[in-house]
Formats: sequence, structure tokens, C-alpha cells
Amino acid sequence: MAETTAKGRKSRSAGRFGVRYGTKNRKLVADIEEKMHAEYTCSKCGAKKIKRTGTGIWQCTKCMHTFAGGSYVPQTAAHTTVLRAVQGEKILISEKAQAAGT
Repeated sequence: MAETTAKGRKSRSAGRFGVRYGTKNRKLVADIEEKMHAEYTCSKCGAKKIKRTGTGIWQCTKCMHTFAGGSYVPQTAAHTTVLRAVQGEKILISEKAQAAGT
């Protein structure tokens, strides 16, 4: 959220639009751009060097690992849900294998 200073409101990234497009739209754009330009950790090398190269394309500038993600964030909420479900299935399969082995 924009902070209030002695001289008035501190503008965010959407301050470049001035009074155009409405408050709600400018706030939505600012929120998206803050998420998009935040620091993200590379899953391959662990460095906080992930940059967006195109719509849904993300690249680590250290190890040059390129992967597909969300339009504005590298890992979407749906991505984390799928990973959680896959992890649960792996646990179930390993438990069945152990039970069959004993």
C-alpha cells in the first residue's frame, strides 16, 4: 500500500498513469507489478535471481535455468496445489510398497 509522507502520498509503480484509468485499476496494476518484480528463489541453484523473460517464462540469471510458470509469479496457487497432491500420492505409494514387502 502507498505510504503517506510529509509531502503527500508516495506513489507506486502505477503512479506513471497519473489520474487516468481509475483508482482500482491503478492499484491492481501496482499490486501485480510488485509481485512480478519481487525476488524469487531458483529451484535449481537456490539463488534469488529469478527474472521474468516473457509471459509465463522465468529464468535464473545465475544458472540460466529456464522454466514455465505463471504470468506474474513463477509458482501459481494451482502449481502448489498440484505439488501437494503429487507428494501425497508418493507417500501413499511408498506406504503400500512397504506394507507389501513385510
